[in-house]
Amino acid sequence: MNGNPMNILQMLMQSKNPQQMFQNMIQNNPKANAIIKQMQSSGMSAEQFTRQYAKQNNIDIDQIVNDFKSKGIKF
Repeated sequence: MNGNPMNILQMLMQSKNPQQMFQNMIQNNPKANAIIKQMQSSGMSAEQFTRQYAKQNNIDIDQIVNDFKSKGIKF
């Protein structure tokens, strides 16, 4: 994993235990930890931060949002 928030979201969605996976990422991956800290210190919601990141990096997140919705996950 490269610490890209979009990749992190996709991996969490595919995990059978996303909370444990999230904790493991934070503990074992300095890049993921840095992204999470950046999001937390931004004062934005996870959605706002992700949308801003996607916009800044010309990433279309509609597919990920639709995947969330299809799995009943509120984004």
